[in-house]
Amino acid sequence: MYTLILGDKIKLEIRKQGINGEGIGYYNKLAIFVPGAILKEKVNCEIIEIHDGYSIARLDSIERPSTRRITPPCKYFDKCGGCQMQHIEYHEQLKIKQSILIQSLRRYTSVNENEIEIKKTLGMKESFNYRNKSQMPFKNTNFGLALGLYEANSNQFVYVDECMVQHAEVNKINKIVLSILIKHKVMAYDSINKEGILLNLVTRYLESTHSASVTFIVTKYDEILEVIAKDVITQLPYVKSITYSINRKSNPLMFGKSLKVLQGDSYIVDHFADLEIKISPDAFHQLNSKQMTILYDEVLKAANLTGNEVVIDCYSGIGITTLQLAKAAKIVYGIDYSASSVRDAIDNAKKNKIQNVEFFTEHVEGALPRLLLNGVVPDVVIFDPPRTGLDQSMIKELLKAKIKKMIYVSCNPSTLAKNLNDFSSVYNIEYIQPIDMFPHTASVESLTLLTFKK
Repeated sequence: MYTLILGDKIKLEIRKQGINGEGIGYYNKLAIFVPGAILKEKVNCEIIEIHDGYSIARLDSIERPSTRRITPPCKYFDKCGGCQMQHIEYHEQLKIKQSILIQSLRRYTSVNENEIEIKKTLGMKESFNYRNKSQMPFKNTNFGLALGLYEANSNQFVYVDECMVQHAEVNKINKIVLSILIKHKVMAYDSINKEGILLNLVTRYLESTHSASVTFIVTKYDEILEVIAKDVITQLPYVKSITYSINRKSNPLMFGKSLKVLQGDSYIVDHFADLEIKISPDAFHQLNSKQMTILYDEVLKAANLTGNEVVIDCYSGIGITTLQLAKAAKIVYGIDYSASSVRDAIDNAKKNKIQNVEFFTEHVEGALPRLLLNGVVPDVVIFDPPRTGLDQSMIKELLKAKIKKMIYVSCNPSTLAKNLNDFSSVYNIEYIQPIDMFPHTASVESLTLLTFKK
């Protein structure tokens, strides 16, 4: 059998779409991942990486293009790497995301996916300009201070003056803030020359209240930030909160230990359903406001509360789901490890006069077993974990607890499938509902309803 080496030129039939949006073909039964290729295409490509069990190839040319291939509208598509599927018709993207869930079930579970209802992906009518928040790094370039993104799996900076998936107001705010920084000759942090202070710009815009927050992530405080903040407020009066956070390049987290207000308030306000929601700059909030409505409606529909239930909302963030559930439940416990998110959640409960909630600032892996041990008997448990999924020790506790109904909101089909395999001996997988929270990317969000096998 012929063994591939780096630089080999091969021809492939693309058999499926991978979880990162790449096309996958097979060469002598070896999986070849080809970013930019689409299902059913015939492509010519070059091997650029070789790993145990698979290889990665660069797309050179397309002999037979897919009928679903389109010209990406973003001028940074080939460089940025943030949108892995802009070259695919949007309706086809929705089908691919449903397919990725099916592939994950086949690979990681012993469950027959034909016996599970995997619904069609709920997409958007307008699939661009949906992100209400940006986190963009600063860079000193030959043309001066710039904002942009880094190529996927690279330290290569890409200047981006307008991101097509970010809300138009986010793009506008970023441009004006950048121009003000340039006017005041503020520089990005240069680790070699130990110059400059700017690391990142975090911008959030809420359409429901036409309000925004701006946070400068810096290596140290400089009084010029006060001047800049006043300039921003003058030019953009709907920016209601300007803050800064001191961080270090060695810290993988975006924010430092604290936030300091430069101008305005320490938070902004969103209107969601009939709730008024306070959101701090470093608190978690869904990035797609329109799809957030659909996601939370699906959670409420799956919970199907009557008013007598005890509910535990894990990874509860600023408490939007918790407060909605509380209106139809006996009591809801919210758990989140982010102190800023829980502070907002407690304030949001008070602001909306909802009393049948209790929040815990703690990791779910510790708080949930303790609640169960202390006699809390939940009728419904909701999860919205990070990409790593649920901890094995917690899954064991849940299996012992025999909870009637669980709702699993996932952003990672692979870890979802692995966790569902663990639950499948004790729980029925009633259905999986994919929801497109991030159009034109390979991200697959979904909601799974699990019911206890009686």
